[in-house]
Amino acid sequence: MLIVDDSKVDRTLLANLFAGSYKVLQASGGRESLDVLARGKVDIVVLDIGMEGMDGFAVLEAMKADPDLADIPVIVETCETAHEETALTCGADDFIAKPFNPVVARKRVDNIVVKHVLERERLQAALRETELLAAHRAQELLHVAEHDRLTGLYNRTAFCRKTAELLAAHPDEEFAVIQFDIERFKIINELYGSAKGDEVLLAIARTLGEWLHVAGVYGRMEGDRFALCLPHDVALEGDYVRALEEAVAATEVDRQVVLYFGVYEIEDRTMPVDIMCDRANLALHSVKGDYNTHFALYDSDMHQTFLANHELVGEGERALREGRFEPFVQPVFDLATGALVSGEALVRWRDPQKGLVPPGQFLPFFENSGFIIRLDGHIREAVCQLLVQMSEQRSSCPPVSVNVSRLEFYDPRFCQNLIDLVSRYNVPPSLLRLEITESAYADNLPQLLEAVAQLQSHGFTVLMDDFGAGYSSLSMLRDVPVDMIKLDMRFLGDGGAGAQEREKGILKAIVPMAKSLGLPIIAEGVETADQAAFLKSIGCDYVQGFLYARPMPRDEYVALVAAAAAATPGERG
Repeated sequence: MLIVDDSKVDRTLLANLFAGSYKVLQASGGRESLDVLARGKVDIVVLDIGMEGMDGFAVLEAMKADPDLADIPVIVETCETAHEETALTCGADDFIAKPFNPVVARKRVDNIVVKHVLERERLQAALRETELLAAHRAQELLHVAEHDRLTGLYNRTAFCRKTAELLAAHPDEEFAVIQFDIERFKIINELYGSAKGDEVLLAIARTLGEWLHVAGVYGRMEGDRFALCLPHDVALEGDYVRALEEAVAATEVDRQVVLYFGVYEIEDRTMPVDIMCDRANLALHSVKGDYNTHFALYDSDMHQTFLANHELVGEGERALREGRFEPFVQPVFDLATGALVSGEALVRWRDPQKGLVPPGQFLPFFENSGFIIRLDGHIREAVCQLLVQMSEQRSSCPPVSVNVSRLEFYDPRFCQNLIDLVSRYNVPPSLLRLEITESAYADNLPQLLEAVAQLQSHGFTVLMDDFGAGYSSLSMLRDVPVDMIKLDMRFLGDGGAGAQEREKGILKAIVPMAKSLGLPIIAEGVETADQAAFLKSIGCDYVQGFLYARPMPRDEYVALVAAAAAATPGERG
């Protein structure tokens, strides 16, 4: 207890009254009382109003203005009835009249202390309950983030991470990565319905759990494609292959269900796991359609054959030299106001014979071959030129984001190259936003964290792209300090009403969680008014998608930005 009174007699009287129940501190004036409060913990203040110099009202005002002192209960002592109401209005909890009635004074102080103790205990209990609920919800979300919704197996990102952990934990044991899928699985869905297709997938998941639960790591990569990491001898002996074939046969699909397997025998453990999966997938595709052989081992010739069969990469090299790649920009809008706030640069290939080549026809091959690094560099340079153009035409320029390939984080000069790029064009780093995806997170988390920290320290804004698309972004959000997240509307999937309601429920939990971390949210892939309304209802900040604007050539985007600026009061073109 702190007793503040410029009368030594009154201070002594009160100190003697409360000495048996409280540790009593004393101050003879207002300024001295604030010094005492600043030095140590005080649970209650008994404050004289009518002091010389800094009076009790001034002390009350100073305490209520200080967050560290505002919640300390204050009982004022006064001989003026008029002061009582004023003191209560200023934040005092109660008053005692002078001259003191010891019984009344003690009772009023004890009542206030008990009240505050009970309130503090109530708040602490509520906080504990909230923390327990949050921890439980976080576990649920983490499970969703790492597991495939249908089968309960690890998803791609979790499989890659768990496989890397398995290899690190057993450095002297030989392992292999296997990929397998179902031949023409889409036909099963078309002929028998998705329920029968799901039955086949679930039969595979159950069999993997029964046969391999202690042997290695397994997961569903996407669709009908599964991946395993097993000890080398287990991978090659093939008992699990027969078990899987028997399991799918037991689903009683009238047509024969054929499984194809590709195996990559791990030699270089420093290779990213998803590249190991790619090599197993090459082996898988080498026997696709072969009804005599359903099992293949990867060898280097497959890789060469794969590259030879995809001349698209060579065409891409020529197209880059000839300047046929260009950025199209898709605008991002404020969901509440409709204002254009930023854009995302998306690469387009303008071929003289084929016209605009769809990105899906070349980006996967460029990613696998590593050519994507040069292409991304070209697009970033073009975006810097675009930003310079827009900055010269108007007083303010909305930022534009560019995608960063997972492969670029293996380049030790990647961050410095970006810093040099914006410096060369005199573009503020905040205008060139960087979008990273789960694949970078799954590949090399320490290197990713180091790069993100360095880029942010130089003023770049880092976005987590495709949040929810791989069901693993929650782990990435936990580990990587990004500045914004892009919520992929594909997270809602194309399941039935029940599945969509569950997925919406997850999004309703994710958005407040992101906001509590201070992360603005961009929803991308918004195509319907219903999606927009749902996003608005859960507090999403920004939107991007065909409902608002398609990706457009740079000149159209510049014109759109200028028109948006002209339509905004107070904005100069």
